[in-house]
Amino acid sequence: MRFSITTVLFAASLASAYTIAKRQTTVPAVSTWFVHVTACAQTCNANTNPAPCTTDDNACECVNVNYITVFKQCIATSCTAPGDAQAAQAAIEAVCQAAGIDVNNPFPACMVTCNQNTVSSTCTDPSNGACYCNDTAWIQAVDTCYQSSCQGQDLTSAQTANAAGCRAFGVDISA
Repeated sequence: MRFSITTVLFAASLASAYTIAKRQTTVPAVSTWFVHVTACAQTCNANTNPAPCTTDDNACECVNVNYITVFKQCIATSCTAPGDAQAAQAAIEAVCQAAGIDVNNPFPACMVTCNQNTVSSTCTDPSNGACYCNDTAWIQAVDTCYQSSCQGQDLTSAQTANAAGCRAFGVDISA
């Protein structure tokens, strides 16, 4: 699977706001994060469809570019009171962190390199993530690359982000 510039930019935006989330002494439970944010963010959460992710799959939502784009647009237009948008952004980042998506490094360099350099014999369009996620040979090859190229937290992050990314394309590779 290859990640678009939108995904990379989203990751950068998450990293920049992480400092706000880090100042908080407690991180809300993943399943109840929306209780800890403003009403405008709760409304955005209720009105943003995470499909094909389920509403309880935060890792999938955190790498689902369409979901994040719509959700962030809603926050930008709905959360106009001072501090509301920043609080909502910090909550999103805390949820992603708790779901295993490292906001400082959601797509480690080793993951990006493996995804770019692993060739699929069946997928020709680099933007068709579902094709790559359905290509068992590609999934096995990219995972082998992760295991030989990524270390420690980078390996965990790469595997978590790849599985979540495939779920965001409607493909569950966990089996």
